[in-house]
Amino acid sequence: MRPVHAALLASVLASTLILSLRQGFADDAPPAAREAPPAVVSVAPAVRAEFRPYHWAPGSVVSRNDARVAADVAGRVLRSAAVGEHVRAGQPLAALDDAALRLAERESGSVIARVQAQLELAQAQERRFATLAEQRSVARAQYEQQRADRDVLVQELARARAQRDSIRHQRSRMLVRAPFDGVVAERLAQPGEYLQPGDPVARLVDTGAREVRTHAPVALARHLAPGASVRLRDGDEEREARVSALVPVGDEASRQVELRIAVDADVLPVGSALSVGLPSAPPRSVVAVPRDALVLRREGDFVVRASAANRAERLPVLAGDEIDGMIEVTGGVAPGDRLVVRGAERIEPGQALSIQAPADTVALR
Repeated sequence: MRPVHAALLASVLASTLILSLRQGFADDAPPAAREAPPAVVSVAPAVRAEFRPYHWAPGSVVSRNDARVAADVAGRVLRSAAVGEHVRAGQPLAALDDAALRLAERESGSVIARVQAQLELAQAQERRFATLAEQRSVARAQYEQQRADRDVLVQELARARAQRDSIRHQRSRMLVRAPFDGVVAERLAQPGEYLQPGDPVARLVDTGAREVRTHAPVALARHLAPGASVRLRDGDEEREARVSALVPVGDEASRQVELRIAVDADVLPVGSALSVGLPSAPPRSVVAVPRDALVLRREGDFVVRASAANRAERLPVLAGDEIDGMIEVTGGVAPGDRLVVRGAERIEPGQALSIQAPADTVALR
């Protein structure tokens, strides 16, 4: 019996050793073999939205009042406004030398004074001859001649005054004045230069009257009209704007029409370049997801949906247009689905999720 007991004891010891080794191997198993801990994520819902496809065209910020102000008369420049100087409508942009006109005005004043004195004498003579003619002391013809001489002097005085007014008008034109409020963008005439009529003295830009100028294919004209909504994109910033004017005449070479879009005066400096999104088709109803929910991969884009049991589900999607931070998608996403918007690229399908407070979504316009 002793050999039998010894065999049983050896068998029990061997089984115990095997179980201990198996338990040790299980304890030493790598973490990957265990279930991953819940991933802490934020979610946002997919939504049903009205999307409209856009044709993107280059645009420029321009001023409605942008002029190269020119001189009306010839003259040498005495002074001109500096670049960057703000001027009001009617203020001088440049002053031309008016010395010759000042002398001419003084001379015209002397002529007026001389003719005025002659006219006063002629009027006195005319009154005296009228009295003598009534008394028949002088011939009627002499009286008529005296009255004619007076009338000639009246016309001479009117002519001298008109000449003086003309000289004053020319002197006033020696000051080149701003036609509207604005900023001197270019100084085109320097002091000492001699200008001819029509030579520009400065480029004046009204920075308070800005708009965007762009061109659209003629085929899109039916979707555009004054007041139509368009999109303006400047880098990562995008905003809505309205068409202020549409020139309904297409260029035969480019087959495009010109558009003007109203913007605030403090949006961008005049001359800035941006992209203009022009509606190219009627709006359509789509499923849209937050931009942060979309994971871009070479093998295909996807989103991660949180199931009712808070488990991760990877859904392949095709991305479309984007408006206000929301991207159109097609695939298995439905409105109301909770989509992971932070950390989705590190989550494995089926992984447990610990959901934080819902992330704010961007409201569609």
